[in-house]
Formats: sequence, structure tokens, C-alpha cells
Amino acid sequence: MKLLFLSYGIGPHQMEVEFAVRSLRIQDPDLSVDDVLVYTDTPDNFNKLAAKIKFIPSTQWDEWGGPKNFNHRRKILALDDALKHNECPVLLLDGDTWLIQSIKHIIPRIGPRRGVMHIREGQIRKVQSPMYEQLRDLLVSEKGQQTRIPLDAWMWNAGAIGLHPEQRPLLQEVLHLTDFLCEYSSMHVLEQLAFSFVLSQKIELQGVSDIVFHYWPPYLHKPFRLRLPEIMAQAASLPESEQAAFLYSRRPRPSIARRFKFVCKRILEALGLSDGYCRSNEW
Repeated sequence: MKLLFLSYGIGPHQMEVEFAVRSLRIQDPDLSVDDVLVYTDTPDNFNKLAAKIKFIPSTQWDEWGGPKNFNHRRKILALDDALKHNECPVLLLDGDTWLIQSIKHIIPRIGPRRGVMHIREGQIRKVQSPMYEQLRDLLVSEKGQQTRIPLDAWMWNAGAIGLHPEQRPLLQEVLHLTDFLCEYSSMHVLEQLAFSFVLSQKIELQGVSDIVFHYWPPYLHKPFRLRLPEIMAQAASLPESEQAAFLYSRRPRPSIARRFKFVCKRILEALGLSDGYCRSNEW
């Protein structure tokens, strides 16, 4: 299996990808350079990483953005490209991720009839948040009904997406649905909705939140971005053999209070007493 990271344009996401790649080998010390792919239009920023860097020119990223220049549309086509050229399962990871345990535990979950996304967030009908309210409004609209996505459908988080090469045709369905949704909405989760619906209809979909931590919640993401330049500078001053462990020890994690709250939510969910929130792996 190949691990795939994307970095296009200039910004703090570049440092997040570097952090993610450098800390991988704490859980997987045997990963080879060829096991980790970084698609980027700024290859010089990543030339010291233990990864295979593939230069994707900005013109290609622009093309992958489509007629609406939708940012996350690029994930669909980059994943398709990686599956095409590597002829093995590919796990696409967002830059704001780190490993809880070895990536080897994901390999059995990906095959011709099965794949993975990060975590099943919740049913579109039930989650109480402004974003999910917008999704419901979109899907019940005249145009939204053409997608045939029911409000009872589950939304999966797209911080991790793992597919087998035989599933490449499904990516064209995801792309078509994403483009249709982009005609009527500018929400940032449209490709996530398309992945969730198409994959859950066509293959056995499993989560990987027990293996991949996705720190997208703003209370984790924003403070870590602010600290990351200092963290990376401190790591650079250390011997190379110590850098990965240092970075991993600084990874963003919830407080004990947050973890307790998360466990309580899971207990209530298991008892059928609560299911109206957006799940994330905050444990």
C-alpha cells in the first residue's frame, strides 16, 4: 500500500504535510521512501523528506480544480492518478493527520470490494450543526433531489480515503457527483459527501479512526498551526535520528477533559440516547 499526501500552493499546509510525513515512522519505522508519495507543485520544500516526491505543476492542479475551482476536487483526481500509476492500494491522508498505530492494520481493510474513509461522522438528517443544516437544505432542494442522496445517508470524514486499483471507476462517479453538487453549492464538504455516498453504495466501507488521528476540529487545528513553525525549527536543531520522536511528542491531542466528554458521548450513543452530533476521533 502507498500513502499519499497532497500539497499545492503556498501556505501553512506545507508544514503540516512535512510534520505528518516526518512523524510517520514512529509507528512504522520500516516504511521505505517509495511507500510514501507526496504530490506537490513545490518539490523543493519537501526534498529532505523520506518520501517519493512527484512534481505536479500548478497548471495540473488548476485543471484538477475543475470549472468551479473546487479545492477538494483535486483529491479525487490525485487519488485516481496514484491508483493508476502504482497498481496497488493507495491511502490518501490529509496533512492534518498523525498515526495512532501502525498503518499495517489498514491494509486488510482495503481490497477489490472494500475500502476505508476516516470516520463515520453521522447521519445527514440527525447531526445538529450549521453545516449539516446547509446539506439538508441542498439535498431537499429541487436540484439536490436529483442526486438521490437521502437524508438518512451517512457522512464519512474524508481525512483518510483508501481504495484498491479495481475501484478506480468509482472515482469517476465521485467526480461526476461532486461536479453536479458544485453547480448549486460552494460548501467545502461536497467531495466528502460524494465519496461517502458513492463508496457506501458500492463497496464495504470501514473507518480507520483507530489508526489515523485527524485533528481537523478547530480547537486542535488552529493552535497547532500557530505553534508548528516553532516546533519544526526546534526539530531541525536536533540530530536527524531524534527528530521524528520529537515531532511526534508535540502532536496535537485533546485534553483529558475533552477525552472524557468524548467517551461520555460514545456511551450515550451506544445506549441510543444521543446521535445528533458530528463524530471525530478525539480520543
